[in-house]
This record gives sequence, C-alpha cells and structure tokens, in this order.
Amino acid sequence: MPMATRLKLALAIVGLALFAVGVRLENERLRWAAIVVVAIAFLLRFVKPAPPSES
Repeated sequence: MPMATRLKLALAIVGLALFAVGVRLENERLRWAAIVVVAIAFLLRFVKPAPPSES
C-alpha cells in the first residue's frame, strides 16, 4: 500500500476516533476538530501522487 494511501487512511481513522471521543465527552471543540481531520482526509483523495523519479 502506498504511503499516501496509508496517510489518508490514518487521518480518517484518527478523525473518527476523535469524533467518538468528542461525543463521549460531550466536547464540541473536539468534535469540530475531528470533522476538520476527516475533511482533510477526504480532500487528500483528490491530490494526485507525485510521478516516480527516473534516477
């Protein structure tokens, strides 16, 4: 699995975990932070990977 895919997956999982903790603790700021992290993971789907170097 490419490193970029791992990063996207890790961000999504961290965001979901933060959201769950935010709901459990009834912390609105933590929930919003989680939403931002998941949104970043979603937007990274549209970033094209760098072409492999020819060296």
